[in-house]
Amino acid sequence: MHLVQVLDLLQELHVASGHPEIAAVERFGADAAPGGPSPAGLRLRYDTGSFAYLWGAVWPGETAMPVPENLPPPSRRASRAVVFAAQLLDAARPSAFRSWELVALADLGPVAERGKVPLGLRVNCADGTSLLLRATAAGGPNAEPDTEPHPDYRLTISAG
Repeated sequence: MHLVQVLDLLQELHVASGHPEIAAVERFGADAAPGGPSPAGLRLRYDTGSFAYLWGAVWPGETAMPVPENLPPPSRRASRAVVFAAQLLDAARPSAFRSWELVALADLGPVAERGKVPLGLRVNCADGTSLLLRATAAGGPNAEPDTEPHPDYRLTISAG
């Protein structure tokens, strides 16, 4: 499976989720494979004006992590985005993917938590290919809250 196909599926799931804080889901980058100078990915624009990016990467030192039930707060935008992507996959269970796992990446994260916070998603495709999506973020015009702004939102994507 190619990176663009993984991104297509994740884009569809994000749009279908109807999450109230996601204002737009857009594509960026031109590389067909992870690790190039113009990595392909998804750009998630939030109602606060901030952005998160999930993009094809090559990064040494993955540590698998369980998917938490609750999202990290918006102030941890990159971790929030990748955890939400993993929750989407857990709910939809797409047949094109054999498995996926949330990962911490070596030397990334807040200084005291380097390599211990979710900043990547390893996707193992049904055809045997495996791709890493790295999460990054860019702030908006206002500070992001440390509390859940949409406590009543429930993920309703059905398996299929």
